[in-house]
Amino acid sequence: MFRTNSENKGLNFSTTKNKLLYLKILIMKQLLFFSLLFLTTITNAQTNLVKNGGFETELINWRGDVATISPYDKKTGKNGAVINQFVGNEWKAIDQIMTIPKNTYAVAFSVWIKTEGIEGGKEAYNAGAMIAEFTNNSEKQISSDAIAQVKGSNPWTNYKKTIKTPAAAQKIRIMLALAQTSGSIYFDDVKAVALSEEEYSKLNPVTANPEN
Repeated sequence: MFRTNSENKGLNFSTTKNKLLYLKILIMKQLLFFSLLFLTTITNAQTNLVKNGGFETELINWRGDVATISPYDKKTGKNGAVINQFVGNEWKAIDQIMTIPKNTYAVAFSVWIKTEGIEGGKEAYNAGAMIAEFTNNSEKQISSDAIAQVKGSNPWTNYKKTIKTPAAAQKIRIMLALAQTSGSIYFDDVKAVALSEEEYSKLNPVTANPEN
C-alpha cells in the first residue's frame, strides 16, 4: 500500500514533533533535577543545628530545669525562654549538645536576647550569656566562646558570632545562662549553622592592602 505525498509529509511532521517533544521533556527534567539539587544544597547549608531553638515546643531538647517558657515576651513565634534570679548569685543555665556535620569549616552562631536588671559581678562572665563550647566525641571541652555577654536592661538584640571549628571537635554544647548574677534574661531564635570553607570565605572576605 502506497501513501500519498501529503500522507508522507504528515508522518514526517508527526515524527519530528514527537522528537522535539521528547527533547523538551528531557531538558525540563534535567533543569528540575539541577534546581532541586541546588535548593537541597542551600537548605542543607542553612540548616539550624539547634533543635527547638525558638522554644516553640517549650523546653523539649533542652537540658536543665531553671528556665521557664515566656509566651508573652518573645522575639518571634509563640514562645521565648526566660531565666530569672531575684536573690543570690547561683549559676543558672540550660544547654543542648549537637553533633558537628562532616566538612564543617566554621559555625555561625546567633541568638536574640532581652535583659532586665542584670547586675553583673566581679568577673566579666557574671552576666546573661550564650556560650558555645566545642568538644570531642566524649564531650570533653576543646574551646569555649561567649556569643553574647549582657548586663543591665536591654531590648531584644540579635547577637552573632562565627567561629572556626577547632581540630578534633566533633560536638557543640550551647549554654544559655544567667552566670552567677541576678536579673532576668530572655532567649529566642537560638541558631548554629554549619559553614563550609567556601561559605565562610564569602562571609569573611580577605581584603589585600596594597603596599605604598
